[in-house]
Amino acid sequence: MKYARWRDWLPDAATVSWPERLRAGAGGALAILLVGIVASSISSGLGAVLITASMGASAVIVFGLPTSPLGQPWPLLGGHLISAAIGVLCQWFIPVPQLAGALAVGLAIIAMLACRCAHPPGRATALTAVIGGPVIHQLGFAYLLHPILTGALAILVVGLLVNNLLLGRQYPLRKHLSSRHGVKDPEPLARGPVQESDITRAVAERDLLVDLTPAELEQLYISAERYAASRLTGGLCCGDIASRDVLVLSADILAEHAWRLLNGRAISSAPVVDGQARVIGLFSPTAMLQDAPTLALAHDALSRLQGKPVTEMMRLNPPLVSVNTPVADLLAQVSASEEHLTLVLDEAGGLYGVISQTDLIASLFHQQIFDTQSGSAGLQN
Repeated sequence: MKYARWRDWLPDAATVSWPERLRAGAGGALAILLVGIVASSISSGLGAVLITASMGASAVIVFGLPTSPLGQPWPLLGGHLISAAIGVLCQWFIPVPQLAGALAVGLAIIAMLACRCAHPPGRATALTAVIGGPVIHQLGFAYLLHPILTGALAILVVGLLVNNLLLGRQYPLRKHLSSRHGVKDPEPLARGPVQESDITRAVAERDLLVDLTPAELEQLYISAERYAASRLTGGLCCGDIASRDVLVLSADILAEHAWRLLNGRAISSAPVVDGQARVIGLFSPTAMLQDAPTLALAHDALSRLQGKPVTEMMRLNPPLVSVNTPVADLLAQVSASEEHLTLVLDEAGGLYGVISQTDLIASLFHQQIFDTQSGSAGLQN
């Protein structure tokens, strides 16, 4: 019990990679360089130091925690501006500096929470308006526009650039896991038993400001579901469900001949291999027709098959998995994309087989029957 209490004081395990840490540090340094230039245009004294310190705290959130609701554009801009206005008013109407500073911070917290723009560095912005010295006091409400708004905008612009340079990052954060097609239905993986509305209600029940959006909590839940599915499927891998009798096209075959082979097997696509039997692409003529909105364009697309090798018509980067990839991981991958066929590679990198959506549905069907039978046997025992 004592160990459990002391364990709460220990740091959490690091979950951010070194490239992410370096990106956050570089972005923060660039942003604060711009903020320092902005602040020095007002004063070189205490006020400039305090402004830079306040914006430095913002940089930690925007670059170190880019998915935090506290560092999104509205909290960044609104939190600083609202706090600055409150600080100016307290400095004007409360003659005792200590009391004015205390009230400025307290009222700024209340106002930011009420306006849904909680941003912790905003408190320092409010306090700077009170204790920043004569240069800051003389600015009055101009303090909101320069240096506060200009400094916050500098951080925002650098944040938009740096946080969107790496794959997998998106700033501002998506608030909802909506469909990529612009429809109201959420993404397939977000249609599980626990949905965003359930998470929103659970967060509201806590009556606390949670430093994660409901969409981000839902994304974590979906990832946890994927790991749980991988654990509960008993190690079922892609090699276990792959179709092995696969039509394989050589790189020198003509596209029109390949089309006839596909029709002969009543399939829509096939892998293409080179002379060393390595996968180099996926021939899928039906994909060309998906991009042809009219019948005339469809005929034009089909006419391109005449006399051309399959390598000129194939897809260069087909979806690939290993024979040892858990089926649960492939299910998550397919559910988040529009792929109908996945190529399975053996341990040497050669073609092992293919997994279609039909193969996946069949594996789920058998798994469901197995789970049902296992549950019935347990009840009988």
